[in-house]
Amino acid sequence: MKRNLYLDVQEKEEALENFLGALAHIRPEKQVVSVTESLGRVTAEAVYARCSSPSYNSCAMDGIAVISSHTKGASENSPVLLEYEKDYVDVDTGDMIRPPYDAVIMAEDLIETEDGYRIIAPTHPFAHVRAVGEDIVTSEMVLPSGHEIRAIDISVLLSAGVTEIPVIRRPVAGIIPTGDEMVDFREALEGGGPEDGKIIETNSWMFDGLIRENGGTAKRYGIVPDRPEMLKKAVLSAVEECDIVIVNAGSSAGRDDYTIHVIRELGEVLTHGVAIKPGKPVILGKVKGRPVIGLPGYPVSAYLTFTEFVIPVMNLFLNRERGREEKIKARLTKTLMSGLKYEEYVRVKLGMVDGQMIAAPLKRGAGASMSLVKADGFCVIPQNSEGIMAHEEVEVKLLRKPEQIEKTLVLIGSHDIILDVLNDLMKEKRSGMSLSSTHVGSLAGLIALRKRETHLAPSHLLCEEDGSYNEAVIREMFPGERMAIIKGVRRRQGFIVKKGNPLNIRSVRDITPEIRYINRQKGAGTRVLFDYLLKKEGISPANIQGYENEAATHMSVAVAVQKDNADTGMGIYSCAKALGLDFVDAAFEEYDFVTYAEYLELPSVQEFLCALTGEEFGRHLDELGGYSREEIGKIRLISP
Repeated sequence: MKRNLYLDVQEKEEALENFLGALAHIRPEKQVVSVTESLGRVTAEAVYARCSSPSYNSCAMDGIAVISSHTKGASENSPVLLEYEKDYVDVDTGDMIRPPYDAVIMAEDLIETEDGYRIIAPTHPFAHVRAVGEDIVTSEMVLPSGHEIRAIDISVLLSAGVTEIPVIRRPVAGIIPTGDEMVDFREALEGGGPEDGKIIETNSWMFDGLIRENGGTAKRYGIVPDRPEMLKKAVLSAVEECDIVIVNAGSSAGRDDYTIHVIRELGEVLTHGVAIKPGKPVILGKVKGRPVIGLPGYPVSAYLTFTEFVIPVMNLFLNRERGREEKIKARLTKTLMSGLKYEEYVRVKLGMVDGQMIAAPLKRGAGASMSLVKADGFCVIPQNSEGIMAHEEVEVKLLRKPEQIEKTLVLIGSHDIILDVLNDLMKEKRSGMSLSSTHVGSLAGLIALRKRETHLAPSHLLCEEDGSYNEAVIREMFPGERMAIIKGVRRRQGFIVKKGNPLNIRSVRDITPEIRYINRQKGAGTRVLFDYLLKKEGISPANIQGYENEAATHMSVAVAVQKDNADTGMGIYSCAKALGLDFVDAAFEEYDFVTYAEYLELPSVQEFLCALTGEEFGRHLDELGGYSREEIGKIRLISP
């Protein structure tokens, strides 16, 4: 079968408008549900009370029910004595007030005597009495149409005698995952992980959650192999059973991407290809009047295109307006280049530094699903733009609440897996504070700190002259500033090698041109150390195979060795241990946190220090291995 070339890539808004126009026949449908099961549902029509509440005159306070006219003239100088059953009866909150009694006096305002109660102030009719219909009157509108039912609404509806309610029927969205390489997570994990060449299918579960989050009902189908006849059968079945059909993967221009052919054969294709990145391979079509949407297989692309195209279609069924996106202005920490053809969505971490919202870009790959987990929002690079320069103000579509972001401690710099542990410990304090870390290397982190785009810069930069860490470069980069080094951990740094060290790598001298090496990015402290070792032995970087092959984290280095994409690379012991690899020591370095002295008083920094020096963090370090904490948490001030 021929490749599915994108014949007419459309702008996002144009594609969506055309698609919704083609679905103008869709109307919300009603269904009747029990009020007790209606939480979160939307009323399909106005709801009216069937009875009043309260349905009788009721006592609002504990005390006595009285005939109000019998209390006239009561004062401190001329108290009135009320006699039982002649002037009053005892009542509690909620009791019915029967004639001739027409008011209530609170127990606190009564003076008890052997003959009854003495009062020193008169009362008036219906004092402390809830009259019939005070809250709800029969036939009164309780809820309007289009109202999302809350817990308090359920209580009011029942009080009004309403036990069943017409609501808008939730649309059923069918999910058809496709691909020969896909395998169900249960099958994969029973065998200890997916076989080589197989990928755990996860997007359908993401879609399932997104559908339910947005008021729909999800119906997942089994994984369909790359066979057009099998896909055709699955789509035909789904359009009979569902209101919306999502076909995941197979929407691109590959030889085994059959979605476009199947939708075209069974119905109509309105769009194939949208000018957004990631997410270009989107198919918008109809089969038997039902919307059928082909979404790309990469997780980030799948998420973005779902939010941009599936949710608006769900809104048609739910009679819901397109929601307003929460946005915020932020200063970008890094230049983002982009092509002119697409509107590009870049995941970013956010944090407030010196009163300025800062946006630090995360990985941009369509398959980098962890970047979605870590992201606070999306920076959108407009179509026809070549990119956005560092330190420019950008608009960010938020994935988290601004008040959460404002309590975030921002760390930009060197990577270590202990940062995730520290973030978890800070969150356990339940103060609302958390830690956001972006891994760009020690030097780039210090540059971000100099521009006041981060609170802390994790660093382990070696001074070749005296073998010290961090202080020399801080004095050079921050002249005239009062700086502070929060002492962190000492950690084992060295060469990560395969189990058993089959190539017998013992030092940098053993990394011969035949050895496949994976390096860290420029400015990373680990790369500075490796360059220092090469220089010390008189080895040229040109003789290192893979010197330009860069990884952003120590764990990425370890994975590359584990999966045989490299023979060795420099990293920390804890990452080698985590993946069951061997390790050759090269240095015992100091991994610290650099900041401005004035930032030490910030509540988020104080909470960070508490987590850093706590016993729980010490236990985690022992479990990870390769760390010591002789000076952990000590503050070393560097004066101008």
